[in-house]
Amino acid sequence: MKPTDIGRMKRFSVAALAAAMLLMGVPVAFADEALPTTTTTSTTVPAPTTTTAAPAPVGEAAPSSEANSDEIPVDDAAADVAPPADEPRVPKHQVRRIDVTRKIVFPVVGPNYYYPGFGACRDDCEREHHGIDIMTHGWKGVPVVAAHDGTIRKVRDDREWCIVEITAPDRWYTRYVHLNNDTPGYDDEAYECLLPGIEPGAWVEAGQIIGWIGDSGNAEWTPPHVHFEIRTPSGLPVDPYKSLKAAYKIRFQRTGTEDPAETAAEIAGYSYRDGSGVVNVMATTDYETFRNGGLSEFDLSGPLLLSEPDHLPDVTIEMFDQLGADRVIIVGDGLALNVIDQLETRFSIVVRTAMPGPMVESDFGPNIGDVVETVTPERSPFSLTVIGDHSDLPDGVGGDLADIQMRLPTTILRGSTPARRIGRSATQGPGRSGSKHVLYYQTGDGYTRIRAAEAPEEAPDYGVIVLKTAETSGATLTFLRSLADLPVMPLWR
Repeated sequence: MKPTDIGRMKRFSVAALAAAMLLMGVPVAFADEALPTTTTTSTTVPAPTTTTAAPAPVGEAAPSSEANSDEIPVDDAAADVAPPADEPRVPKHQVRRIDVTRKIVFPVVGPNYYYPGFGACRDDCEREHHGIDIMTHGWKGVPVVAAHDGTIRKVRDDREWCIVEITAPDRWYTRYVHLNNDTPGYDDEAYECLLPGIEPGAWVEAGQIIGWIGDSGNAEWTPPHVHFEIRTPSGLPVDPYKSLKAAYKIRFQRTGTEDPAETAAEIAGYSYRDGSGVVNVMATTDYETFRNGGLSEFDLSGPLLLSEPDHLPDVTIEMFDQLGADRVIIVGDGLALNVIDQLETRFSIVVRTAMPGPMVESDFGPNIGDVVETVTPERSPFSLTVIGDHSDLPDGVGGDLADIQMRLPTTILRGSTPARRIGRSATQGPGRSGSKHVLYYQTGDGYTRIRAAEAPEEAPDYGVIVLKTAETSGATLTFLRSLADLPVMPLWR
């Protein structure tokens, strides 16, 4: 064979190989290094735009035909369980983008995580995602709260979906989708998902509990979460990510054990890290009377320790030594004489004071002849301890604090300087293990684990919520007030 024929055959073979590779989608530039470099043009589908646009005028029709529909196809959370990857596709119908950050309270109080997901593809890119899914590591029963003050705009509770919408005074509104409608410990869609008072036209405050994390609607086969939306007055959905990042988060700590004296000692050591010259001591029986409600709050200038009526517990004696007090105030008359003698031997000054008087709801008495029904508040499963300098309280919070004392037994420790962290924070859950048929009641520092089939008629009622004055807000107190007014919702997988 002639050299020219060999060269011709090589060129033919290379050309054929290149053509085959082009058909398979392999770039020709990698076929053979000896081939001349060819310039190829690739088409990249643009990502959804995020340019800033002016808000829609009041009364303007929503850009999307879905915006004001009662049957908005809401996404599931499958795409948001992990950080979203770059999508080469764009939803067919996109809403106009508005770059806005709304002042809101974070809508979930408990362990959670979320990722930017607004505008992502849904239903094979037939539509886009109009909110952000706030996940809870698989846990149902985590409280969902109103992100702002406003009026209940719409609700949906039809044994399939559970949705609440709230309109703010400026007519912007928020949507909370996939709220729980399952019986605790089951997956049966047989639970009244709407809480008492959550109905169209009702007024709610930022931080008020409006429901619980669940998987209602088309989220039935996804991890529990709430789909959260922010919409303009005209119904245009806007990306809530920046608003969530900047949102105020309700924070508090919870501690406590079945032993009230141990719990009191732990709070005292936490609240008075530099010690205290004065210590208040009360019998556990008197404290139980206080916990049952009907008494005004304890407003104390030093820590409160508890004693059994007939003996001083070791944990209380140890805290005496740690605090270095030289004066004790005995609150109430529940201590036996031998305990009082023991206190007088230990302290140089022993003072006695009466229990607080009954709580009075109003300074104005009824007119003579009026028939007044006395309403005894139901006992809350929690008590509240507020610690720190009250000058740190934000403006207006004092009134909220006075109001919550009608619902939660409240101990106020003035001038205390909290030390380390105590108990569990509001953002902590019972962990990632567990069955969906096991209930976890939040009791103090831990979670009481109970099988759903053996759930008690009343939830365990020990546990103290601890608030620092510097971290206290109206939204936090609103949350605690609504928590005290509602039946305890257990957590479950």
